[in-house]
Amino acid sequence: MLSTAGTSDTVDKLQKLLDGFKSAGYAITSIVQGQTDRNHVYANIGKVSLTDGKTASSSGIFIQQATTERAGAMRAQQVTDLNAARKNVTELQKQMEEANNLIDTICVKLGLSGGNGVIVNSQITCVVINGYLHVIGASNLIANGYVPYIFRLVRKRNPYDDKDASPEEKEEKKYGPATKGWGVLGSIYTAKMNGSRLEISKNGRNHMCIKATNGYSPEPYYFVSHGTDASGRPTVGYGRSSVSMLDRKDPKEKRRRMIRLRYAIGFAKPIYPGRSKITPANLASSLAEFSLIYDTSLEQWCFGK
Repeated sequence: MLSTAGTSDTVDKLQKLLDGFKSAGYAITSIVQGQTDRNHVYANIGKVSLTDGKTASSSGIFIQQATTERAGAMRAQQVTDLNAARKNVTELQKQMEEANNLIDTICVKLGLSGGNGVIVNSQITCVVINGYLHVIGASNLIANGYVPYIFRLVRKRNPYDDKDASPEEKEEKKYGPATKGWGVLGSIYTAKMNGSRLEISKNGRNHMCIKATNGYSPEPYYFVSHGTDASGRPTVGYGRSSVSMLDRKDPKEKRRRMIRLRYAIGFAKPIYPGRSKITPANLASSLAEFSLIYDTSLEQWCFGK
């Protein structure tokens, strides 16, 4: 029929069109979402043959599952988990806001006003400036009436004070168990702040619990008590220990050795001698550590970390 319907040129063009349809095979008529599994979303694809007009359908992967590396489809459980996580984050934000408000309220009651909470306002650290010890971060504490307390890392045994013990036990046990940790040096009168600079009483170790009648000094020399042993050799006191300043490797025992003693400072409300025991648990600040070092080259005491 094509040969009688037109010229040969027209027939050739129509034949090329039909050959093109045959080579294309099928045309897509519809795409709808099909089944899903743990990893993929499938699509049902409707198609028609461009050769004879017959229709057919097939199923294939449409969208892969979403991962941390690529975007993709999310399962219903993943959407549920995401919504639950979003709800939990919102609830956590509310709880954090309530906690911050509570911290600020406690700050006001403790005199640590500032709106940033106890932890922010009470973090202190020690630095050495021009040979003197300065406490950084304590200005807010000082302004609200908190005072410094000096601590030493010592081992000690307190007197046995069990009130319910029998007379025999009290006679047998003169001291309680030995403990090791940060023990307070002196009392409220031991140290004071001059701006950010720390100063210590010049009274001497035996009079640290009374007012500093001899004044205060920023010099590290006054942090230790100086003395001699039975042989006349120089020593320094550190807690219950007497530390020799001479180098034992020196045959003539004339050369002094480098000594490093550990100290710390913290701030608390004024606690007067005999009123209450002063421990790191009483502090409203962190415990900032520093060292007292005997420098053999300078032959003097100095501060360090």
